[in-house]
Amino acid sequence: MMIRQAIGKRKYKFAIRFFNSEKMKGDMKKRNALSVDSGFSDRFSAYEDGRVKALALMLCSLLLLCTIGCVSGPKYSTTLPPAIAQGVVTEEPIVGRETAITNAIQLTIGFDKAGESYFSPDMNWIIFQGAPKGQSQYQMYVAKLIKDANGDITGLDKPTQISPEPSRNTCGYFSPDGKTIIFASTIGREKTDEPSSGYQRQGGNYRWAFPDGMELFSCDDWQLAVAKAGPGGKATLKLNQLTKNDVYDAECAFSNDGRFICFGSNQNNNLDIFVSRVLRISAVNASAITAGPLALEPPVRITTFDGYDGGPFFSPDGKHLVYRSDRRKNDLLQIFVCDLAFDATGNVTGVAAEHQLTNDATVNWGPFWHPDGRHIIYATSKHGHANYELYMIRSDGTHPARITYSAGADVLPVFSPDGKYLMWTSKRSSDHTSQVFVAKFKMPEEE
Repeated sequence: MMIRQAIGKRKYKFAIRFFNSEKMKGDMKKRNALSVDSGFSDRFSAYEDGRVKALALMLCSLLLLCTIGCVSGPKYSTTLPPAIAQGVVTEEPIVGRETAITNAIQLTIGFDKAGESYFSPDMNWIIFQGAPKGQSQYQMYVAKLIKDANGDITGLDKPTQISPEPSRNTCGYFSPDGKTIIFASTIGREKTDEPSSGYQRQGGNYRWAFPDGMELFSCDDWQLAVAKAGPGGKATLKLNQLTKNDVYDAECAFSNDGRFICFGSNQNNNLDIFVSRVLRISAVNASAITAGPLALEPPVRITTFDGYDGGPFFSPDGKHLVYRSDRRKNDLLQIFVCDLAFDATGNVTGVAAEHQLTNDATVNWGPFWHPDGRHIIYATSKHGHANYELYMIRSDGTHPARITYSAGADVLPVFSPDGKYLMWTSKRSSDHTSQVFVAKFKMPEEE
C-alpha cells in the first residue's frame, strides 16, 4: 500500500500489468523449466506466482526510487522488499568455471526424472530413484557402474527396478558391508490421491507432503534377486518392513559402522530426526542360529523443535549428524550439525550440542559429508531458485567454496567412499530433466 501511494496508482497498475502479462508469464515458464522438479522427494521448487509478485514489487520499488529521487535528491532508502531480500527473484548469470569437478557424465537416461543417488561401499553400484517414462511416481533402482581399464567411471549399466508397483519410493541407501539396502516406500499402502513427496507448490509458500503410508524397508542379499532379474529387469526382493507406525518415515541412512540408522519421521506430528540402533533377529534352523533380517530398536528423538528437520547423515566417525531445518518456519531451509550424545555402552541417547552452519535468506539443503569428516557439501538458492548450485563448507560453517556453475538445478550431492567422485542430481541434461550425474572431484580452494 505504501508503494502504491508513493509512486501513484498509475505506475503501480503498470507494474502489476507488466508482470502479469502473457509475455512475462511465458518467460517465467521457460525459466521454470530449468528449476527443480516439483514432487521430487527432497526437491525444492519456487512458486511461480510468488516470484511474479516479487518481481512486481521490485519494479515498484525501482519506480519509487526514481520518484523520490526526482523530488528530494539522494535521500532515499536502498532497502529491498522482503521477497527480494530473501532471494526469491534473484537469478544471476552463470559466471565462473567448474574447477573442482571434471569429466561430468550423465548416468541415467530413459527416465522422465531421476535422482537422489548413493554409492555402494565398494563403489561398483549405485541406488537411486527414477520415474519411468509416462509415470509420475518414483520407483527404486540399482545399477552397476561401468568402468574402464583404469577403474574410472564411464557410465551405468541398465538399471534394475527393485520396488513393486504401485508405490512411491525414495531415499535408498547401502549398508556399510554392501549386503543390505534400505529405502522408504508406500508398498502396500499407496494412496493415489495423496500428494507426491517433496516440496509442493502450495499457495505462496513451500510445503512438504508426507504420505502416511511411507515406511522404511530393508532387504538382505539384494544382489541375488538383482542378478536373477538382470540389467533392465524388475527384481522381486524379499523386503523386510522396519517401521509400522502409520506416519511418514523416510530420509534414512546408515552410520559408517552399521550400528545405527538415522531417519526423518512424523511420529510426533512434527517432522523430526530420529536414530535407531540396528538389530539382527536371530533365525533358528535345524543346525544353527543365524542372523536374521534387520530390525530397529525404539528410536531416539534427535530434534525437538517445531518445524521441519530432515535429511540427516552421519559423519564418517559416527559422532555427528548433518541435516537441514526449517527451524524458523519461514520456508528457508538452513544447514545444521549436531554432536551426538552416547551412554557408557556406546548407544545414542540424544544431542550434546547443535550448531547452525548457514543462516541467510536463501534455501540451503541436501547436505552431505565429505569422507574426510571436515567438509560438507550442499545445494543453495543463493543464485536463484531456478539455478540451485552446490557449495562446500567446512564442518564449522566457514570457508565456503562454490562447486557447480551450470544453468538449472544442481542438487542432492554425495561423495564416493574414497572422495574421488561427486555424484549429484542435475538439470544440465540435454532435455533439462533431472538426472543423475557423476564427475571426478578435487578439493576446491577455499575463500
